[in-house]
Amino acid sequence: MVIGGGNLEDSGQWNPEEKSDFSGSSGTSTFDYGGKDMIIMVRDNVRCDEFTITMSNSTSTIDLKEDCETDGQAPIGWEDDPSGWYHLASISSWEFSSGEYSIEASNEYEIIPMWQIIGEELGEAIGGFFQGAAGFMGVCCGVVIFAFGLILGLLANNEQKVIVQNTGMPMNNMMIQANQTTMTQPVYQKNYADVPVQPQTTMQQPQGDNFWSQEEPKNPF
Repeated sequence: MVIGGGNLEDSGQWNPEEKSDFSGSSGTSTFDYGGKDMIIMVRDNVRCDEFTITMSNSTSTIDLKEDCETDGQAPIGWEDDPSGWYHLASISSWEFSSGEYSIEASNEYEIIPMWQIIGEELGEAIGGFFQGAAGFMGVCCGVVIFAFGLILGLLANNEQKVIVQNTGMPMNNMMIQANQTTMTQPVYQKNYADVPVQPQTTMQQPQGDNFWSQEEPKNPF
């Protein structure tokens, strides 16, 4: 997040002298134009309404200066310019064809390829944005993982006694024995000597003949 934020802050803060294709001075300079869109940067100690610059060849002369703010101090859109510089003029490819031109300026200036700067600064801004977003997602994921790990750690360190109930026969027998132990009534010893003895009568069964003692039938013949 810090790196991405730094890149976002650095976007737009480039050095025109390092990116310049041509450095011109006050007065008349000869510029070999290659037919690309260019921007002309001037030091911010120069007022926009006092700066003048024209570009001409044998056929035409065109004023290159941008419009100024109401107070005349800076050009319109100066907030996007790098520190210490103003974008005070532009060269458009649809106005000029490739060739040699004379530039008449009131102050020193730098001519920079426009689309090269836009591409570099835009890429730096986009890269900074994604770096910051990736950092933010990393922080969010880290917080979630930390919270999840903290919860698991608290649960793992919570020593609780777990009671396991056995539903098998041994447990039932123990429960039955316990119930029998608790429900057993005291046994009183009874004296049987005081109980009168009733006389018992024995019934005699009629004596039957033994099967083996029967006589054999006599032969009639």
